[in-house]
Order: sequence, then C-alpha cells, then structure tokens
Amino acid sequence: MNIHLLEWALVSFILGVALSLPLAGVHYDNSNSWAKLFTNPRKLKSAHIDFFMQAFSAGLVYLLEWATKSELPPFIVIPLIFGIICNPIILLLESTSFYRSGFTAMVYRVLQSTSPVGLLFAWIAIAVYFLPLKLMIFISFLLLIGVVVIWKHRREIIMGRGSI
Repeated sequence: MNIHLLEWALVSFILGVALSLPLAGVHYDNSNSWAKLFTNPRKLKSAHIDFFMQAFSAGLVYLLEWATKSELPPFIVIPLIFGIICNPIILLLESTSFYRSGFTAMVYRVLQSTSPVGLLFAWIAIAVYFLPLKLMIFISFLLLIGVVVIWKHRREIIMGRGSI
C-alpha cells in the first residue's frame, strides 16, 4: 500500500482543522484582524471544507489500494498528492487579497493551471485502474450527455444569460 496517501491525507486534515480558527474569527467572532487578512470569507470556508474533502479522498484511494491488494504507480500517486494539497491552497489564496499581485500572484497562477489538471488526470487514471468496463461505459455516457447539454446551450453559457 502507498503510505504516502495516508500521510498527506493527515496533513490535509490537519490544515483543515487549523483553518477552523480563522474561519471562526471571521464568521462568528467578527474579528477585525482575521477579516483584514481573509477578505473573502466564502473562499476561506471553501478552503476549509476542501482540505477535509481532499483528506477523505486520499483515504478512499488508500482504502481502494488496500481492498484490491494493489499499489498505484507513482505517475498516478504524485499528481494526486499534489492536487490534494494544492487545490485547497488555491481557494485559501483566493480568500486573501495577496493572490492579485507579487510573488503570490505568480504562485497562484502556477497552482491554478497545474493542480486541477493533475488531480483530474489522477482521478481518471484511478477510475481506469479500478473500475470495471461497464462502469467506465456508464461514466463515459454521463460525460457525453454533459458535453451535449453544454454544447447545446453554449451561447447562453458564454453570454452568462441562461441557466441549464
């Protein structure tokens, strides 16, 4: 089994717990010092929840490895761990005003362009690795329906006028 998944799941979980303090300061205590740092409380809450969700997803992948008595190759595990930590960090950066300029803006743009792609690749590879063919066909069918709906309503989506 890949123990790194559990280690990084624990790191993600602890970061989610640590974000409880500023979240409580912004939402419940109306603390000026926390509110000055975290200018977007909604993104702070999203980062807090996303750290927990990513920790549970890493635990799920570890459980899949354990149940199937197989180990995922590093080319799947490395992007997964990168995305598990960096995806919530994107939201955490967006909760402050620092991501708009300077070095933090550069880090933010790099994370924003690499982390979701790495996570998407890892989850597709995990699905191919573990799911039987009939479930892969079902997921592909659902994705095809989604693409058709988006294609049909592309003008409304681009213009921001319509709802699907």
